[in-house]
Amino acid sequence: MKRQFAISLIVPCIFALCASALADAPGALVPETSANSAGLTRAWFAQATLQRGTEWVTSATVQDGTLFTTTDGGRLQAFDAETGASLWSAETGTGYLLPPSVNSKVVAAICGTNLLVFDRFTGKKLRETRLYGNPSAGPLASEREIYAPSFSERITSYKLVEEESESKKVASTVNSMSASVDNLGKAGDYWQKKFAELKASAEESSYMIADLDANRPNPCASFGVVSNVPILATQSYETDYIGWVSDKGWLVLGRQIREASSNPFRLHVKFQVRPNFSYVTRSRIGNKALIPRDDVQASPFFFEKDLSAQSLALAEDKRVGGLMIVGSESGHVHAFNDVTGELRWTFLTRSSVSTRISAFDDAAYVPSESGDLFAINMKDGREKWECPDVNKVLAASKTRLYAIDTVGRLVSINRDNGNRESVLDVGRPDFQVFNRYTDRVYLVSRDGLVQCLRETGQVEPVKHCSSCAEIAAKIRAEMGVEESATPNGAAAANDAAKAGDAARPESAKAEDEKAEEDVGTNFFDDEEDEDGDGFEDEDEEDGGFGDNEEDDSDPFADDGDDDF
Repeated sequence: MKRQFAISLIVPCIFALCASALADAPGALVPETSANSAGLTRAWFAQATLQRGTEWVTSATVQDGTLFTTTDGGRLQAFDAETGASLWSAETGTGYLLPPSVNSKVVAAICGTNLLVFDRFTGKKLRETRLYGNPSAGPLASEREIYAPSFSERITSYKLVEEESESKKVASTVNSMSASVDNLGKAGDYWQKKFAELKASAEESSYMIADLDANRPNPCASFGVVSNVPILATQSYETDYIGWVSDKGWLVLGRQIREASSNPFRLHVKFQVRPNFSYVTRSRIGNKALIPRDDVQASPFFFEKDLSAQSLALAEDKRVGGLMIVGSESGHVHAFNDVTGELRWTFLTRSSVSTRISAFDDAAYVPSESGDLFAINMKDGREKWECPDVNKVLAASKTRLYAIDTVGRLVSINRDNGNRESVLDVGRPDFQVFNRYTDRVYLVSRDGLVQCLRETGQVEPVKHCSSCAEIAAKIRAEMGVEESATPNGAAAANDAAKAGDAARPESAKAEDEKAEEDVGTNFFDDEEDEDGDGFEDEDEEDGGFGDNEEDDSDPFADDGDDDF
């Protein structure tokens, strides 16, 4: 009896120790021979900088040619996604570090309750500032704004300004000061050297966060708490469109109109589908018809071109925006234009869609909870093929789709017919990184092992979307046209907003009007919102940005209360 009791105690302890050992086991490289049998080769591998045994990787993302890792020790590291070379490593602080976001010049990260901005190419910290509210997800960086979601059910935008203008101001000041010390001998030489260092320091960085004492952040209601990083949709010199999913089941699209006189960051589309059926329950109070909600669960996917039949029927100069594709709890997949808000097509799977959707070239790929992967034609929303036992998509080449199956193996799927071509055991890495930019497959372990796989004959990466540099060049071209043609930027922005509203369907406008009646944030009457900041002036207890002496003098002043 005692022996049986002892065995009953020992066996669970052994299983617990084995589980702990497996959890802390170091990552392993995929054998080259196994990769070759699947038509792949190891392009490179690297080791993230961390303290072995005490520090662990907490996230890994690929963004525009750079792979970023974060650790629980507050370390942010950047790798060249094509060569594996470590570009830089930065210490962000002692708070929890959320996954970063990039544009063509900077990297935005949130550590604790602070927003940090780094030079994308050198890792130099350009600015650190306190956030309005406790962050609920990582930041999103467009070319001219940084967006940060918070637990106060708002997404706040922080303006980015070019520092070239600041560099010119510094250079002008330093040049005048240099002239004044020309005749001071050795002291003059000393100051000339200091002035030269000051000019060089000002020219090193390209962007910074605007001084928030003079430029307040712009809030927009998020209709619930946002727990995933928002998705950047169409962006231009005047306007950003961004999408997010809230914990209340809404898919929301916000629109940032930079030169608008009031409420520049506002609701654009609020989307929640209800199935076209109802059911009846009998109770003591009589019959009641109930129409269940159809919540959006996973982050949407944005494809930068609207390839739907409705858009292709228009003249090329009349086509605007791209496709925002999202799945719902009922198994519906919806695609709509992010600029006009018009629904393009709907597809129905057999089970809930709660995993990230992806899209490459002319097809969207939808994994469902039943384990079936659907390929959908983005022109009309019709099914192209179906592949069973697939969990999520990682990357795509010209002919193959790379995904993780339901038992954790890497599978390659023929993009034309959905047939499996190979299966590769990759050893269950902790982070199977989604790559929407190229065909490379990235695997990262908690202990910092980073490896990249590619097709054997594909030396040059297959590109799927525009780079940040290309988008920035387009925006700069628009900026040059706007500056020369329309001196009144605010009037042009308001005209563009009116044109966008006119292009939207009546159903979307009616939905906005109903949202304005139901939701108070950002949609108050003029009498209650005299300062145009989107929040009632008579009640600032929720941490809004209303007019008060303390907030005007220092928006980061500590009043002893934690409004969030």
